[in-house]
Amino acid sequence: MEKLFLVCTGPRCNAETRGDECGLNIRDLLKDTNKKMGRKPTVRVISVSCLDLCDHGPNMVVHPDSAVAAYHGVMGDGPRRDDLELSEEEFREGSHSKSVST
Repeated sequence: MEKLFLVCTGPRCNAETRGDECGLNIRDLLKDTNKKMGRKPTVRVISVSCLDLCDHGPNMVVHPDSAVAAYHGVMGDGPRRDDLELSEEEFREGSHSKSVST
């Protein structure tokens, strides 16, 4: 396996209030794209129940990506966007930094 895409499908990343931008939709879109591109043998898209980064969701972790990279608000097309990558401080704080209701 060259890459793992860990997509949070937990209750806050998959809340109805997120509309189309929820964990399950992101996972399904990535799985479909992965299959169409013929990457299934080398890239896996996996659902996880929680990445403990709820305040930033929906979230995804890509491993390996030089080091492990965590991304938030991951819906959309286009090239990699560094502005979606969580800083080390945000990653370490996880969902304990502030309270957001969903």
